[in-house]
Amino acid sequence: MKQASPGAPSALADRKALLFALFVLVALALRATTFGDTNRHADETFYFLVGQRMHEGLLPYVDVWDRKPLGLFLIYWLIAGVSHSVLAYQLVACAMAGATALVIARLVAHWGNARGGLFAGLAYLFAIGPFEGITGQAPDFYNLLIASAALLLSHDRERLLTGQAGGRTWGAMALCGLALTIKQTTLFESAWFGLFALFCLHRGGAPLGRIAGFATRACALGALPTLAIAAFYWQAGHWAEFWHAMVTSNLNKLPEGGAGWRVLGIGLRAIMVLLPAAAGLALGGERPGARLFVGGWVAAAFAGFAAVPNAYAHYLLPVMVPLSVAAGLFLSRVRFRFVIVLVIALYALMWDKPDRRAWTRGSIESMAEMARVIRAHDGGGGLLVYEGPHYLYALAGKRFLSPLVFPHHFNHAIENNVSHLDTRAEIDRVLSRWPGVIVMTRHPRSLPVNAYVRGRVLAYARAHCASRQVVTLREDHNLIPVVIFGDCGPGQRAGIPAGQ
Repeated sequence: MKQASPGAPSALADRKALLFALFVLVALALRATTFGDTNRHADETFYFLVGQRMHEGLLPYVDVWDRKPLGLFLIYWLIAGVSHSVLAYQLVACAMAGATALVIARLVAHWGNARGGLFAGLAYLFAIGPFEGITGQAPDFYNLLIASAALLLSHDRERLLTGQAGGRTWGAMALCGLALTIKQTTLFESAWFGLFALFCLHRGGAPLGRIAGFATRACALGALPTLAIAAFYWQAGHWAEFWHAMVTSNLNKLPEGGAGWRVLGIGLRAIMVLLPAAAGLALGGERPGARLFVGGWVAAAFAGFAAVPNAYAHYLLPVMVPLSVAAGLFLSRVRFRFVIVLVIALYALMWDKPDRRAWTRGSIESMAEMARVIRAHDGGGGLLVYEGPHYLYALAGKRFLSPLVFPHHFNHAIENNVSHLDTRAEIDRVLSRWPGVIVMTRHPRSLPVNAYVRGRVLAYARAHCASRQVVTLREDHNLIPVVIFGDCGPGQRAGIPAGQ
């Protein structure tokens, strides 16, 4: 067997470091103009807001409600422990995207070759832009865990084919367990990795008892982090809230209209990676087993996408990882790989035009202006963001009046009674506490509207708020009039007109 030269490990480490630096620089370049925007995306600012308030003792699902597993909020809790600037999580997300691209490059180098891996990593960074990647969505974090699990399993395949599971396989199962604490849909990819390991053990002649033992231990290892979180909520007396958020609420959520059109739009965006990925799967890799492993992974990731109703664009982010690996198999076999990635980049920029810095500055200024108005016109009752940027709670330094902090849980009809709280009773309870400021967009944006909640909020604003100010919000490349009703309280009788 040929021995590696003494300097080989150092050279390999240097190459990885250079690749990582390249990928991070590309990620930064693609998103640098958006840095500092406190209203870049509602999901990310919500996670960061929750992470900040966890440092004040608030507990997810109990004091602030959402469906995401605790692991995601712990990530943002860690980031908020370093800085409360949104720039903190935006930079971390870029670094995670760069790290994921590096793992993709190594996966393709394993199944194909290193040149294909380099361009596959670049393709991933360009491709996730149209799906709201690199800014702090949940997949920006767990994609790295799933990709790393795939890499470990790939490198342990030869050992599995001897009928033995090595440390890398167990490491892959552990990473899948951690990913499951960030998003439930990682279960599909994790299950595929487990099945692939079982298949290799079977092909390697492992006896049935050993295969069954591996399956049992792998499931236990993967479930351990989630079971630990569940045990924490049980001993704290909040098992009901935890179970409802993780299981019941996901089953109760109603479908939203227009999903078919959204799927069409997602498909048109994804075609830039789907085509080379299909070619890569058709050709296979330079090692045996590539088509089975990567093809099964793509199918599992698509199953995770299909399992979640309503089909928002960022739901496809996890699929971009195996698709990029599959595309890398094709890029490993052709010489015009630079042209293919250039086409992917240009096509992606058609869908995802990074904001001009002037737009980002305008967004930052409009959010700061709203926070200033809120602070100036709250007599002490607190803030209710009925429809608008929930990150105003952080910028204005206001406490939560309800666990239903994400505005959709109040204003969107499909979210009615999805939490463990009765939505009508909860808005009545909040308004009975006389909030000092109400924030809402001039026109409803979340359709269908929860008519009862909107009616109650408007009636309160017209009857009990003494001032009204409109600030233009910059969001999703749109200018949105946001109405701030201030100086509200039991002693006020402003008689604001019905048209706001």
